[in-house]
Amino acid sequence: MDTTERVAAPATLRVCAALTLELLSSFIVNTMLFPNVALVMPVAREISTYSGAAFSIAVAVAAYVRPSLMREGVWSAACLASTVGAAILLYLGVLTNNTTLLLLGAPFGGLGSAWLAVLIGVGLANLGAARAMLAVPAGFVLEYAFRCGLMALGLPSSMGLATIAFVAALVASYLFIRHDARAILESVHDSTAPNVLNITSPSSYVSFSSLAFVSILLFNIACGFALGGASSASSVAGALISFIPVTIALVVVVVRGSISTDALYRGSMLLVFAGLLTTPLLLFGGADPFNMQAHGTLLSAGSDLFNVLMYCFIAAVGARNKLGAVSVSASFLATQWLGIGIGAPVAQFVNEISTSNATVAAWITMAITFAFVAYNYVGMRNYSFAETIEGITPAHTESLMKNASGEEAAAQLAEEAEPAEGLQQKSDDTAFETACAAVAEKHRLTARETEVFELLARGRTSPVIQEKLVLSHNTVKTHVRHIYAKLDVHSQQELINMVEEATEN
Repeated sequence: MDTTERVAAPATLRVCAALTLELLSSFIVNTMLFPNVALVMPVAREISTYSGAAFSIAVAVAAYVRPSLMREGVWSAACLASTVGAAILLYLGVLTNNTTLLLLGAPFGGLGSAWLAVLIGVGLANLGAARAMLAVPAGFVLEYAFRCGLMALGLPSSMGLATIAFVAALVASYLFIRHDARAILESVHDSTAPNVLNITSPSSYVSFSSLAFVSILLFNIACGFALGGASSASSVAGALISFIPVTIALVVVVVRGSISTDALYRGSMLLVFAGLLTTPLLLFGGADPFNMQAHGTLLSAGSDLFNVLMYCFIAAVGARNKLGAVSVSASFLATQWLGIGIGAPVAQFVNEISTSNATVAAWITMAITFAFVAYNYVGMRNYSFAETIEGITPAHTESLMKNASGEEAAAQLAEEAEPAEGLQQKSDDTAFETACAAVAEKHRLTARETEVFELLARGRTSPVIQEKLVLSHNTVKTHVRHIYAKLDVHSQQELINMVEEATEN
């Protein structure tokens, strides 16, 4: 067994276990805790969801603008402590029928789950795209196994036991993911802000205008709407059926070594569409057990398959640019929470209308279903998750290697694609310097711009240029902007391609 395998095998198991426990904690919250809380304070779930979304956005912004704030121990301690305190407040609020306690606890109930989901996304990025594609569906299948076991044994009727189980699952998940997430967080903490690095390597980041964000938002609005109107009751048989698509995804990964992210998206879209089509059956057919079971099963299957896609996408993008992994993970998870937070209240509104006019509620549901299908058929027709991943240029290797141990560094280098600085390996140094000088002279670069230009052509990132030339990041940013304008390029990769062509000629 080589170095990469020795390092990666335990890491894969740790990340998979962390994901399993995080998913299990979400199941406990949604089926055992919040249904009881909703009897006293119906809006508590929405408050918690929106607080989780706002917190995830704050983490994404902090990691993108001020990475020095990313101290894993401080954030983890604060988030887990707030979640434990919130769980106690929610429990006491239900026990005493006290809405004040529930109002105090609800905003903080989702912080621990949101932070832990971000850490898992970062841990998956550290694991690498290939191994993450195995760990993610395996985590979902294991969570289903635990869930079915709990349901077969009978879910605990005591909210106290459910609260303890929720906290225990979160803490155990954190203990599993801490090592792997910290490996990147320490590098992020010591690095230049991604919004500065983005100047020299814009192709190493997913634009916030990307259809990936739009699709995650709209998909989760549809899921939040559909699941918000479904009964929380579920049978063991229904749970077993709903995880068949995820199990198929795991089998494909084991047999073929990978699975298409676009195939995951199409599969999840079809399942959610089928679930949306069953909504009128609930409106006009009443509380028919078969209709309710079919509705919940299809939606759960589609939602979980899409979540597999999302985590794999976060892992693949984060693995290509690990210094941006925290902001990527937090951004996509915030989009997910926000979508669910929008969809669920709409579902509750439709449910209220259906008691007096089921026809109007059915038309609203059909309109939402049509919008969901139209967007996926028209808006996403030419979009590919796989192509978006391939379009991310690997970057910022130096900062990561500085904080990695010997074996971890070797594993990271084996996992990552060849960096842009491979240009220097493709030609001798004399030819390379001659080509840089020719390009600089042709485009009338100043002496300092020529120095920065040559380092950019070697694949060096902004922090390295700052250190080597003893310049501030604002000065480097200004030089890079002028160089790009004079050369008429828009990314570091285009600049490297220009020097490669000059070297060959």
